[in-house]
Amino acid sequence: MADQPQLWIVDGDNVAHVRGGADRYEEVRSGLVAAVVDHAARAGVEVVLVFDGHGRDTAVGTTRIRYAAGETADTVIERLAHRSQHDHEVTVVSSDTVLRHVAQRGGVQAMSAREFVDRLGAARTVDAPKAGPARQRFTVAESVDEAVREALERLRRGQ
Repeated sequence: MADQPQLWIVDGDNVAHVRGGADRYEEVRSGLVAAVVDHAARAGVEVVLVFDGHGRDTAVGTTRIRYAAGETADTVIERLAHRSQHDHEVTVVSSDTVLRHVAQRGGVQAMSAREFVDRLGAARTVDAPKAGPARQRFTVAESVDEAVREALERLRRGQ
């Protein structure tokens, strides 16, 4: 198993909720996509970020963004985990205890959305430049790799 590539299948709505709630949902979702794309590139893992609802499935680097459309994100995640476990070391990320339990019973690793958010934050902290005595303000665009930023801009423009 250790020689297989890692695949994280992430319930995007669960993680977005943990990161910032419903008030600024689109902003939180965009920030999540940027953070996951950057983290996946740095960690050398593949990620499928699954959102409920309809949207355009896309890929940025090693991250694929999928929309559940007529299904629930949980159904899509469960199916992807089952199909991918033969050629990947799969980890399912969700706040849904039942989904994590089903994944683990099927031989797939599981992680809570809170733990995943903490890992994203820890990765940014380790990579962040050491600040001087004054606090500095950064935008998401400044914290993301140049190639990732360009890919996200193309995605935003629908290209």
